[in-house]
Amino acid sequence: MLGGRWKMADVKVCPLIWVAWVLVGAGRRRHERSVRLLSLLLVGGLLAGCATGPERTVAPALAASVNGAPLDTADRLVAENRYAEAVPYFEEYLRLNPGQGDVVARLASALYMQGLADSAPARTRSLNRRARELAEQAEKLGTTNPMSALLLANIRPDGGVVPMQKGVLSALPEVEALLHQGESAFGRRDLAKALDCYQRAFAREPTNYVAALWTGDVYFNRGEYEPACSWFRKAAAIAPDRETAHRYLGDALFRLGRGEDAYQEWITAVVCDPYLKQTRQHFTAELRRSAESRGYTIPRFPAMESTLAGAEIKLAAPDDDLVLTGYNLAAITWRATEFDQQFPGEKGPRRTLSEEISAIQTILEVAESAAKDADAAAAIKKWEPVLSGLQRLKCEGLLEAYVLLERADRDLVNDYPGYAAQHRDAIERYVRQYWCGLSAAPAASQVTQ
Repeated sequence: MLGGRWKMADVKVCPLIWVAWVLVGAGRRRHERSVRLLSLLLVGGLLAGCATGPERTVAPALAASVNGAPLDTADRLVAENRYAEAVPYFEEYLRLNPGQGDVVARLASALYMQGLADSAPARTRSLNRRARELAEQAEKLGTTNPMSALLLANIRPDGGVVPMQKGVLSALPEVEALLHQGESAFGRRDLAKALDCYQRAFAREPTNYVAALWTGDVYFNRGEYEPACSWFRKAAAIAPDRETAHRYLGDALFRLGRGEDAYQEWITAVVCDPYLKQTRQHFTAELRRSAESRGYTIPRFPAMESTLAGAEIKLAAPDDDLVLTGYNLAAITWRATEFDQQFPGEKGPRRTLSEEISAIQTILEVAESAAKDADAAAAIKKWEPVLSGLQRLKCEGLLEAYVLLERADRDLVNDYPGYAAQHRDAIERYVRQYWCGLSAAPAASQVTQ
């Protein structure tokens, strides 16, 4: 039983008792180290006039700026919708400063916008192909700019654009036609025509989320932020669980100098969909460090890597790391003994919120017991900051929110909708405190009306 493999028959009665034995009594052992995204809903806001330069979706005061005259010039030209002129400045900057994924993504966006304005289909396809190639490069280099993924989803390898299916924007043909006409006008920067089309569409169908959202986006691009806020609020009221209107409203509020209100909307956008780059990008590393300076430190430790093959546990943990051993064993034990009962409709075991919470709570209980033994306490000493942070989250009722926002993988994300539906307040509190360093709830004067 002291090797890296256990039989399920060895794990009897209470996993906590077994893990306590592993942590306190086992001594030194070796363990085996074993949307399409670019829909027309986003074209107006992310591509046209705000995806590059001082990006609309990043708070200007918090965005990490990159020094360099070519980049400054490119940003200015993009802000003036002079995309073709901006391209060589982006290229010159990248020649001098290669390997910057965010700037490569901005160059790709500028090329795409240049293609939208070009009347020659062959040139548009050529520009789109290059934009796609650069978007792929940006993703490989690493980027927080959502445009690279959006461009890859929207542009085919041959430079063609993925068409939108009919009926996506509205079930009413007249409204859908108006919205498509408005989108085409927006792409040409004919904002007056776009606004007319969107408002006519909304008048015909007052419950159309896209019509309200895009109307607000025209006002935003014209620098008219108060009416933009009004229309974004209308869109949010129509579909409160869709993140885009909240995110755009936050952008407009920020431009009006209402930073706290802006962050409240951006937080709401995260609650709606926490796994999009767009919703997370406002919460910069600088902001996280500010939250940490206020005592909101996010615990970091590896996710469970152990496996279960039949009745045999294959435990993966670093040599003699008692905390990770206990965490892995508790998690895999829960998966083996509890998963089928809690998720009877699912085909096979997967990582779940319940498993993760059970494993974390187990090591917290074991750590409490280990504190009474000098040898055991010494063995887990390096984990004290992590254990302390986890204990604080548990006391605050934020442990589940922490797991879903910081430790989610493609399996765990399936548990987010059910939890958020019942505990939206906990998700919001976690983001406010641990991502922003703000109070647990916004002051009454800061709630957006």
